[in-house]
Amino acid sequence: MSDDNDNNDEFTDFKGRADPSEEGLTTSEMITGFGMLLIFVGFIFGLIRLLGLKNGEIPADYDNHLDQLYLSYLIMFVGMLITSFLGFGGMFKRTMSSFLGSND
Repeated sequence: MSDDNDNNDEFTDFKGRADPSEEGLTTSEMITGFGMLLIFVGFIFGLIRLLGLKNGEIPADYDNHLDQLYLSYLIMFVGMLITSFLGFGGMFKRTMSSFLGSND
């Protein structure tokens, strides 16, 4: 290898993406924060229901606690979907579309 310049100093400068402006929260950050809040609320709600089930309940209360536990799982799942779609962006969307199949 030589140090000679064969391109006559006509190298193009690397131009990356511009830095994002720091003007507060963006819409995607707010929605991602809402998704994280759903995950935390679902976890706390489920933990309370599990502690209620641990102490032993009468059958009518047991079904009520179990239904609320399933609701907390659903809340956490929705929060994870929201966070995944916005947090991972195009990568997660392309993965989901490949699982759903394409007609190529």
